[in-house]
Amino acid sequence: MSLMPWRRMEFRTAAARADYWGRLALDRLHRLFAIVVLLQLIRCFGDYWWTETYSVIYGVIAATAVSELLFTRRLGVRLAIQALAAIVLSAVYSPFFHWMGWPENWKSAAGWRPFFDAHVATLHPFLELAAGAVLAAHLLSWYGRTRTSLIALLMSAIGVMAVVDSFYPFELWPNIAWTVAAGLGWLVILHLRELRERHPDSWAALAERPVDLAVPAVLIIGLLLISGISMPRAPALLEDPYTIWSEAQGRSVPSAAGEGGQLTTSIGASSSSRSGSSSSGYSRDDRNLGGAFDFDYSPVMTVATSRRSYWRGETKAVYTGKGWGDLRRPLEPLGVGTDTNLGSAERGESAKTETIAQTVTLLRKDRIPVLFGAGPISRIVELESDSNAGLQLNSDDWEIRFSKPARVESYTIESDVTVFDPNALRQAANPAPDAAPIDLAAYLQLPDTLPNRVRDLARQVTASGATAFDKAELLVQYLRETYPYNNKPDVSKRRSADFVDSFLFEIQEGYCDYYSTAFVVMARSVGLPARWVKGYTSGVDPAQIDSARYAGAPDDPNGPGTYTVRNSDAHSWAEVYFEGYGWIPFEPTAGFSIPQPVPVDAPVDSAALPVTAPEVEETAGTTSAMGWQLPAAGAFLLLTAAAAAVFLLRKRRGIRLWKRIRYAGASPDQRIVRETEKLVRYMGRRGLKREEHETMRESFQRWGDKFSALRPDLDRVLVRFERARYGQGAGEEQDAKLVEETVARLRKAL
Repeated sequence: MSLMPWRRMEFRTAAARADYWGRLALDRLHRLFAIVVLLQLIRCFGDYWWTETYSVIYGVIAATAVSELLFTRRLGVRLAIQALAAIVLSAVYSPFFHWMGWPENWKSAAGWRPFFDAHVATLHPFLELAAGAVLAAHLLSWYGRTRTSLIALLMSAIGVMAVVDSFYPFELWPNIAWTVAAGLGWLVILHLRELRERHPDSWAALAERPVDLAVPAVLIIGLLLISGISMPRAPALLEDPYTIWSEAQGRSVPSAAGEGGQLTTSIGASSSSRSGSSSSGYSRDDRNLGGAFDFDYSPVMTVATSRRSYWRGETKAVYTGKGWGDLRRPLEPLGVGTDTNLGSAERGESAKTETIAQTVTLLRKDRIPVLFGAGPISRIVELESDSNAGLQLNSDDWEIRFSKPARVESYTIESDVTVFDPNALRQAANPAPDAAPIDLAAYLQLPDTLPNRVRDLARQVTASGATAFDKAELLVQYLRETYPYNNKPDVSKRRSADFVDSFLFEIQEGYCDYYSTAFVVMARSVGLPARWVKGYTSGVDPAQIDSARYAGAPDDPNGPGTYTVRNSDAHSWAEVYFEGYGWIPFEPTAGFSIPQPVPVDAPVDSAALPVTAPEVEETAGTTSAMGWQLPAAGAFLLLTAAAAAVFLLRKRRGIRLWKRIRYAGASPDQRIVRETEKLVRYMGRRGLKREEHETMRESFQRWGDKFSALRPDLDRVLVRFERARYGQGAGEEQDAKLVEETVARLRKAL
């Protein structure tokens, strides 16, 4: 007899333990799997968010995970904790937030508006992103309630990451593996839920041994995750037909991110719109310049260099009036580790050079036609590529190209760049085409169709220049100060068939291709040998951005660093030939400046700070600084009110108030019928559907046979339902309340 109380206590402990593990694993754990999937999707924003943004997002997601595990049914408490975490973390990590104190008067706009501007507005965009992450976590966990919806969710997430992995410079295979592992764990949870609903006795027996239940699932999913992450990436076995056909024709294949994207043109006498926009990127086809483009900020490569520079790729010499064409140059095979001697033939003894070391890491899987580097590449130190396309050297144009476009992982090169010394260049003799070490005739070529007003304007602009260098500088100054930068110029103004003529006299706005081509044509018009160059601007060094943000200015804006180069950094500029110094780069595009080595005693040029594309000025139709703040504040207040409403509805008072409003004017019998019908629909969602041929009594008896513990409550509801439906309307208020309480108890038990 003395053992019976102890056994009863042990049974209660085992039952409590089963209930605890059931609530923890089945009612809460799926939320963690939803957060894991969300974290993998966030990785798609890799290089587009600040480190502070990731700190806020990860902190809010951590607070969400903890609160979701601690509180199962208290949605209002969970949302309050998550909202507080979003606000606090946004204030801590936002570099713009500084506490200025509470307003003196809350009743007037003059009192709260400065407080709003100084505090709430400075949380942008961190607060919105944090709220979006919390909302996404809740939506994912809510949507994945059934196997079908969960599988659809996982396939969509994996599909998104696969597309981003294919077309953008992200390595998302580990993230896909984590998503699959989280999905498998989520499916296990759904399976155990179904087991608990349909076979509660079997679930109770399993829940008493949680370790035996969890260890096999964790081992299998863990082994799958480890094998998926550690699996080496194999090269693609098949190419799509379009890629194969395009590469067979010797053309590069543009990708969704704009790499190799051609700037589509809508230029012509009949053009009347700014249509024809495409994404910015390095283009192979320069035969028809013009049109418009949108900035694409996806990364292309990183360049670890001893000095900030422009990264030149190809050179064009033949101006056709519409664009640029190539000269047929002899190509020489080139091996890794050999000197190229590029630029040495043009430079004399008085020309000083600086050696710049660069390691270029390609972030994209696209094939590239040439090696990009600072100035003339003098030596290829190392090349890592999965392609056997041989290197070829074009000495005249300073190009190192592949026999066919090749996929390259990284390469290390050295460049001998001429020091930019204005005083020395002013003293350089005018080049004599016949006596020059290279053929300069091609770099003085102009089409016969070039309008005379272009030549006249070039002579007028350079009339005060005493030397070739002065003339080139005058052209740069004129173009930069006369024509505004616009990546979407209004080509409807164009009437001339010549590209440069239409830019100078009709469109009078444009981007780098307009400026650089006009400079080369005008320089040739006054006898300066010039050529057109394209490649990338320097890009951005994140370390220098942080230094400028927190310290006020970088230590050395043209110094060593690792620069991230994006499609938006694709650019074109010009080079002019000087006797004894060779080709010297010039930047005629407004808002840009070429970082060049200068003599040691030369003053630092403040214009050589890191350059990005000019920002479009705010127009009169643009919303003011408060344009986004008031809607954001309204949305935040609306979400807070919704959370408070949900919290109240989940409380007893809120539920009673809602039922009082909903059932206003209904008799007790009508309320009993409605509650019973709601219970039947709920049973159907839990897998206990009422068959078409069954009466209500037969369905309730079948459910009672399956769940013997619930039979008394089911019978209690059934008796009062039959009395309310088929009686004489004599139901009482206490019967309706009893049915409501019994239905709530059944729903909770199920």
